[in-house]
Amino acid sequence: MSAPEVPAPPPWGVVRVLSVTQTLAWASLYYAIAVLAPAIEADTGWRRDWVMGGFTLALFVQGAAALPAGLAIDRFGGRVVMTAGSVLGALALAALAASPGLGLFWLAWALAGAAMAATLYEPAFATITATFGPLSRRAITIVTLAGGLASTLSFPVSLWLLQRFGWRATFAAWAVLQLLACLPLHWFGLPSIRGGRAARRPVHLRGVLRAPAYWFATAALALGGLVTTAIGVHSIPILQEKGFGAEGAVALASLIGPMQVAGRVLEFGPLGRLRPTWVAVVCAGAVPASLLCLLAAGGSWWIATAFVVLYGAANGVMTIVRGALPADLFGREGYGGIAGAMATPAMFARAIAPFAAGVGWTVFGGYGPVLLGLIAIGLGSLVAFVLAARTAPARAG
Repeated sequence: MSAPEVPAPPPWGVVRVLSVTQTLAWASLYYAIAVLAPAIEADTGWRRDWVMGGFTLALFVQGAAALPAGLAIDRFGGRVVMTAGSVLGALALAALAASPGLGLFWLAWALAGAAMAATLYEPAFATITATFGPLSRRAITIVTLAGGLASTLSFPVSLWLLQRFGWRATFAAWAVLQLLACLPLHWFGLPSIRGGRAARRPVHLRGVLRAPAYWFATAALALGGLVTTAIGVHSIPILQEKGFGAEGAVALASLIGPMQVAGRVLEFGPLGRLRPTWVAVVCAGAVPASLLCLLAAGGSWWIATAFVVLYGAANGVMTIVRGALPADLFGREGYGGIAGAMATPAMFARAIAPFAAGVGWTVFGGYGPVLLGLIAIGLGSLVAFVLAARTAPARAG
């Protein structure tokens, strides 16, 4: 009589690899510009909006490349796609360091956007889902806990390098890290795929596109992404307008990151027992509630702290929901393409959100009407998530 088959242990080494590479990728490609932009402006004479416009271009390119990157992961696996993304990231950062003019600077950011599509959370979540199967939600939670430290790493390191060597050398240093750390970790630390059902996956995606739950969830993610990104970028000036001094506004805004991590920790407890679709409903309800607190803050530290706690925790958990939602609604078959298709409108919304909120502030002469508009959009996201939950297929495997 043969011994019973013992299931292979989950490949937690993949989580360790992605925890490191996600932190470095977010730190270099996404967060570093926040520290370097003033120095770039002062050194080159380029206007601040043109400097940041390159980063906005990168976000649009990331959105446009999300679906192709997801389909590529379905076909070739995360090892190939994320390694290629590390190469693109290194080239983009090196090009930023060497850019002699604004045109090449923007071209380098476009290349960085393609690298983001192949290295940030969406491809990491697709790789985890293909590798971990039903345990992917817990693995995603761990990776996002590590990724939440990216700004904590990026801001002081970028500032230290900037003060000693300048902005060009700082970009160059991040490029070297992409080559020497992220690239080998992706190639040697992620599993390769063999054989496969890739040919059937586009058919699966076409079927998913006919499901009402897909459209409700996609709309909810886009509306929610617009709100959270607009608030994330404008939180400090909004708090200042509400009566907090510069130091107080920065202190409050700096607590958002820890609250995101705290929210993600809840995934190991009560939230982890709920279906991701319903967790999304809870988070989508918490965001407009947080904005109501911000609207009513009026210099009150208690009310402003309630905003920080609600907004930060909801935003932190929603990152995990983004990774778990496609598999929860439609199963793991063809996850990369489905997740990429769902993420594309949200990425475009996040790219336009800071500019749109700034235009609103200019038109209305203050953030009050902007907050009311964002609350209405947040409620739209909540309704769309409820409809997605109600029309969702039975739990897929």
